[in-house]
Amino acid sequence: MTSLPRALLLDLDDTILDAHRNPDEAWVRVCREFAGRVGAPSPEALHAAVLESRDWIWGDPERSRRARLNMTGTRREIVRRALRRLEVSYSPAAEAMADRFTALRHEAIRLFPDATDTLRRLKDAGVRLGLLTNGNAASQRGKVARFGLEPFFDHIQIEEEFGVGKPDVRAFRNALAALDAEPAEAWMVGDNLEADILGAQQVGIHAVWMDAGEAGLPEGSTIRPDRIVHSLSELLS
Repeated sequence: MTSLPRALLLDLDDTILDAHRNPDEAWVRVCREFAGRVGAPSPEALHAAVLESRDWIWGDPERSRRARLNMTGTRREIVRRALRRLEVSYSPAAEAMADRFTALRHEAIRLFPDATDTLRRLKDAGVRLGLLTNGNAASQRGKVARFGLEPFFDHIQIEEEFGVGKPDVRAFRNALAALDAEPAEAWMVGDNLEADILGAQQVGIHAVWMDAGEAGLPEGSTIRPDRIVHSLSELLS
């Protein structure tokens, strides 16, 4: 086993859970199911409008922060804006479309195959584990409970509960204090280059980028992780 840190902070979605990859598959499906019900010209036109609306919401840091604290409402707003672009009135069917997408995404969430075993081995090795995740408390706590993750962690910190999220340095410093660790004694593992990697590096934490899809760093990215892994088990190798 490689030399491990005193404390390890881990992101939840797309680090421990395979949660958000390929969301477009679900949007394609719901657009096919609901285009006629909501009065869209075609599934293709509805899908294009949804993607434009989605990208607008997630394309701004402050909009993103508000959006992730209410994912159900955000997805309804995505559909609402898409229909407005198509000059189609919002209706109960449109709300059902957004909620259908939420249900499909929830059903698709899975633990990465090596996640539980890796967490167990880290805990057995004496590493203090902290879960540091952005988002809505009910949603994130629900995932923790659904996949039985709570026993692995010495500290669980969720953006809505704490009041600020990554990449705010206060989020990292509070998690380190809860784990009784200094930045130089800790690693942060996450999939989001800005929130997880840059945020951790700002306070002197060794930042490990989870590239589960093995896509590599985006072209032109100025953020450079201290290490790149494709699975959690690589932390032990």
